[in-house]
Amino acid sequence: MAFEAIRGQSAAVDVLTRAIASGRVAHAYAFVGPSGVGRKLTARAFAKALLCPSPPRGGEDEGEGVGVRENACGRCRACRKVEKGIHPDLMLIAPTPPATNPRGTPAIRLDAIRDLERWAALRPAEGPWKVFIIDDAGRMTPETPQAFLKTLEEPPARTVIILILSQTRELPATVISRCQVVRFVPLGEEETVALLEARGIDGPPARLLTRACQGRPGLALAQDPKTWVERRDLALSILAEVGAGGAGALFKWAESLGRDRPQVEQLIETWWLWFRDLLCVKAGGDPRLLVHGDRQGDLTGAADARSWEELLAGLCACREAWQALQGNVSPRLTMEVVLSRLALRAA
Repeated sequence: MAFEAIRGQSAAVDVLTRAIASGRVAHAYAFVGPSGVGRKLTARAFAKALLCPSPPRGGEDEGEGVGVRENACGRCRACRKVEKGIHPDLMLIAPTPPATNPRGTPAIRLDAIRDLERWAALRPAEGPWKVFIIDDAGRMTPETPQAFLKTLEEPPARTVIILILSQTRELPATVISRCQVVRFVPLGEEETVALLEARGIDGPPARLLTRACQGRPGLALAQDPKTWVERRDLALSILAEVGAGGAGALFKWAESLGRDRPQVEQLIETWWLWFRDLLCVKAGGDPRLLVHGDRQGDLTGAADARSWEELLAGLCACREAWQALQGNVSPRLTMEVVLSRLALRAA
């Protein structure tokens, strides 16, 4: 089975399984929602169900739940190939750095869409469909969506294209309007904790990662709890050291870490969540809302030491730094600017 592995997305699963059961599968879907909530997992389950040669069908009473829906068997050769990512009728496209710069900003470029068009023009090799999953589709280069429109407007027969993105506005309305939008939502805290505990993350680490991922268990499962805490503590110690040591400490850390784009992204995300918690504490919010609940004493002291304006400016600085990184600004320069605004309280 495939769809049984999806948690917290019953509405999305219902849309897809009913489409298969009724034979009304759209030629293009936009899976819209935050990362880590099961968009890609659901896309693979959908591909399995489409490519499985004899998916099981349950009883006739719709009140019986998932059993009445079309689903993949999960055991046949086609299902195993989809699971391994080697099925000839399934193509996964994801952002990649420029060929000339392996450290450049990952994006979906024209050549990837040209490959999709060539493969889509061919008949399915083994299954009844050809399925294309475009992960993080919002990272298309500016010219790519326009080139993609022809395929969406005149899709080859028996072709299904799945775009995975966070928000519909990440792509032009001309692209989104040609897709059936399927919404994905963050999971509740207890549901996420239960899922993490089922995967072997127990006790306080499960609760901490649950609040850090904010209803996105896929992000939490990708983390080692101990490593996450160590990385969080490093990020906060950098803020404290730069605040005490000034520009010298700022440039030291920018030089030390500023060449690693993924690490700078992680630091900025940690600082964003920290300032979010500071704002919550200053507003007298429920402690259960805190991501860094294990550092509540530090949060209280830091919140008291800053004004409302400084906290809001800190969140703004983190957002602008994140946007700069997505725009291919140097991670070192980005780190220098955001640290100057967060720790040195520069304008």
